[in-house]
Amino acid sequence: MGLALLKEHWKAGRSLSVIDSLSAGFRFLGWRLELLVIPVALDLLLWLAPQFSIAPMTSELANWYRQMSAIEEMPPDMAIMTQQVADGLESLGANFNLLSSLVSTTLLHVPSLLISGVQPSTLPDIEITTPGEALVFWLVFSLLGLLLGVAYLGLAARHLPIGAMSGLSGRVFIGALIRQWLQVIAFILLVALLLLAIYVPLSVAISLLALLSPAFSSFLAVASGGLSLIIFFYLYFATAGIVMDNLSALGAIKRSVQVVRANFFATLGFAVLSTLIGLGISLLLLQMANTALWVVTPAILLNAYVGTGLAMALLIFYRTRYISSEAEIVR
Repeated sequence: MGLALLKEHWKAGRSLSVIDSLSAGFRFLGWRLELLVIPVALDLLLWLAPQFSIAPMTSELANWYRQMSAIEEMPPDMAIMTQQVADGLESLGANFNLLSSLVSTTLLHVPSLLISGVQPSTLPDIEITTPGEALVFWLVFSLLGLLLGVAYLGLAARHLPIGAMSGLSGRVFIGALIRQWLQVIAFILLVALLLLAIYVPLSVAISLLALLSPAFSSFLAVASGGLSLIIFFYLYFATAGIVMDNLSALGAIKRSVQVVRANFFATLGFAVLSTLIGLGISLLLLQMANTALWVVTPAILLNAYVGTGLAMALLIFYRTRYISSEAEIVR
């Protein structure tokens, strides 16, 4: 779907189908390779820069669990479980890189092929030895990652003929990015408070019910996980609203709920299909990247291209569905 047809749908207040949105996303991306700079640079950083490793902390904690499992009074089942926890902690420390906090894949749709650390740097690790240091580095990297994610999504929105970011340049664009970055942080804090308000009393209730009915408490625990999926699904377009329409955090939450409620099955279809495409391509490219070092860079570029096309498709789908919903209300 080309520019003229998208503008026609926009002016007429008509939404695009899932397939048309995906097609339009890649058509608008075209050969705008500058949109790939941020995801490609982040993947190269994860590949070539020293890892910020928390292995010393997790190894110390894993040793404590192993000592606990060696206590004679501990039941065999509990000892096996404790040993598994220790192995999991060591695996986490060996594979987790604090630099991965720079990539906001879920929240701001920045594609990354190497976020899982499958191609670690050959340089010596920078070892983080205390929880305080780990928290500081994680916080700094996360905030910087959110800013990079907002810039990435803002640059994509800037190349679309719809939304408040369309055609912005210079100081206006940079000022908008700073405001949106602050609103994304506010959105995260609001969602965290919402989840705390829901799950703290729910956890207490599940713990009390476990004394009376373990089976029912297990059911509630599983249901609480499903509730999280529903909450995040209804917030699917929140960051798109912040970046594309300069909405406040609260306004973006309301807008996302409104759009998802009016287009529930279409949104579900888009989320599932785009996720399957992104994951399928990433898994295929990871297998290719593991065959030879010279394949890693082309794989990073291709993954960034596919991920950016999907991100632009998300913005198009969100904006045309919102316009369509508003047109229906007017009619």
